[in-house]
Amino acid sequence: MDPPAWAILTLFGERSPNIRSNPADTIIEKIIGHGNAPIFKAIYALVKKRKIAIMIAVIVVFNMNKFSKKSLESYVLLRQFLPGIMGTYFKSLIIIAVCFHTTAWTNDNDLYILHTNNTNGALENCYCPDHPYGAVEKRSVFIKNFILKYPNTIVLDSGDFFSVTEKPILDSLIIEAYATLPYDAVLAGDQELSRENMKNLFHQLNFPVLASNLENFEQYGLSGHIIIERGKFKIAVVGTIHSDVFRYYPEDIREKYSFLDPKETIRSFVDKYSDSADVVVALTHEGHDKDMVLASDVDGIDVIVGSHSQSKLDSGDVKNNCLIVQAGKEGYYVGVVKLTFDEKNNIVSSSARLVTLTLDMPDDPYIMELISVLEKTTTHVNRNKLKYQNK
Repeated sequence: MDPPAWAILTLFGERSPNIRSNPADTIIEKIIGHGNAPIFKAIYALVKKRKIAIMIAVIVVFNMNKFSKKSLESYVLLRQFLPGIMGTYFKSLIIIAVCFHTTAWTNDNDLYILHTNNTNGALENCYCPDHPYGAVEKRSVFIKNFILKYPNTIVLDSGDFFSVTEKPILDSLIIEAYATLPYDAVLAGDQELSRENMKNLFHQLNFPVLASNLENFEQYGLSGHIIIERGKFKIAVVGTIHSDVFRYYPEDIREKYSFLDPKETIRSFVDKYSDSADVVVALTHEGHDKDMVLASDVDGIDVIVGSHSQSKLDSGDVKNNCLIVQAGKEGYYVGVVKLTFDEKNNIVSSSARLVTLTLDMPDDPYIMELISVLEKTTTHVNRNKLKYQNK
């Protein structure tokens, strides 16, 4: 007899067997959002329907070793309840086969960190000949494809994803775009903290926005830190902002917030979590020079993902056994950190690189819809883009 459906779904991340009363939200958010089950992600990416994806996943797991008569019998039973999904079922099997082929060679001892910073409201870029780069519209596709290939991946952003000056329509569209990206956490930068409606905007995100050293951060809808479990690894992430980044802001904004010393905040975090976590990551909004000092002065930080100075660090810097990275500005790049561990989950090697988002990379259709809304609302037309598309 086949195992009960709830047992299979438990393997996919749902701890409660009561799947009838609560169909799929927690399951899908854990699996799709966190990248823990390539099988389910492949199915969900195709069908875009939670219940169908779950049922197909159950059938596939029941029959993973032999797609035979028994598999077809299971399918026939499902077919009685969900007419019209035969093609979807067999297409899913093909995608799953490709997924297995792709992920079979990934190393369980590797963890990847994808990181971005200083997007500055760039859903897309200018398509200028001297800056032929994409932005969020390319980033979305790249990150999602990367996670399919390397499930042991976390995704972080170290702030200033809003534009330099307040633009309410663009701010709301950036939030909509970020809400569709599989970020595990982002840091609030000065450009986010300068917005009066920041709290309302952040409520739309399904991941935490960090500001560990901001006094009373909870009242602004922010979080102090996050502990991420990915594969066999536990990653402790803290995020801090240096008060110096508000130096040129109006007095009312400078006086609105009080910050604790970011260095001491991170030191306390390392002391608390370094023994229980396999990796300690600090998201910082202070600039590369201060990141170098931080790494030198505080032991135990494995990775610093920096921002504010908009530095393009092609392979990162290393100081005091800490890898320091930053990915430029305007969404031109996605940073890729690779950490390799031994069997006791100790880091044995680390590396960093930048992936340039070029104009020939695929666009996310939904982000392109948001860009279209922005163009229609503001009546701004990107003529360089029109020329590029009409080549």
